[in-house]
Amino acid sequence: MLEGIKEHAFLVTGASAGIGQATAVLLTKLGAKVTILARRENELLQTLEMIKPYTDDASYLVADINQHNVHHQAIEQTVAKYGRFDGAFNNVGTIGNFAPLLEQSEADFDRTLTTNTKSIWLAVQAQARYFKEQQNGGVIVNTSSWLANGGLIGSTCYSASKGALDAFIRPAALELSQYGIRINNINPGGIDTQMTRKAFNHDETVLQNFANQHPRGCLGSCLDVANTVAFLLSDAAMNITGQSITVDGGYAIAGQR
Repeated sequence: MLEGIKEHAFLVTGASAGIGQATAVLLTKLGAKVTILARRENELLQTLEMIKPYTDDASYLVADINQHNVHHQAIEQTVAKYGRFDGAFNNVGTIGNFAPLLEQSEADFDRTLTTNTKSIWLAVQAQARYFKEQQNGGVIVNTSSWLANGGLIGSTCYSASKGALDAFIRPAALELSQYGIRINNINPGGIDTQMTRKAFNHDETVLQNFANQHPRGCLGSCLDVANTVAFLLSDAAMNITGQSITVDGGYAIAGQR
């Protein structure tokens, strides 16, 4: 059992599907209390159903994370429900318009950076202010991507948004360490999610070719990432901060063959 998870209260955004959903379920399975947040209520309610075998005490919030007040609201709701707020997994993101550079618009760039970068900045600022005020430390994990340091045709906006996120956490970690706050990124590689499938236009042949380029010959699962997030949120990762942890099944070291 990971220390610092059981009976602790965590906020998980983007919890309606994929990695966020898997992480919310895993945290409750490990004994944590969670507030889950997403824009799509129907899918968020499905996550609640998946959590029910482990707890019937989960809290949820339907909201747009691009609004500044939402992050404060999520913290307040968590504290009101559980009497504490210990950490956050900021997982909301968008693939955006996955198209060649010359076909993308300024609006495509703005939308992708707003959701993937600005919303995380807003979330971290709100969460860190709360942790500083409480004087009891805290932990933050954000979802970045292997594409922060790599590229696919069509990923210019997405890669820019995630590269900025990787750059952001390094000085943030320096500033926040004095308050006992840890902050890290999780950088998933090829994970079998709807977002990954969208990036490959739901073309099963192309997707399988991508999977074959991984040393293990397959894409990773959402649970692979969730396990790493849970570790980073736990006391076992107490000496890890300012890092971007790649979970890609060895794809990067294989040279993106």
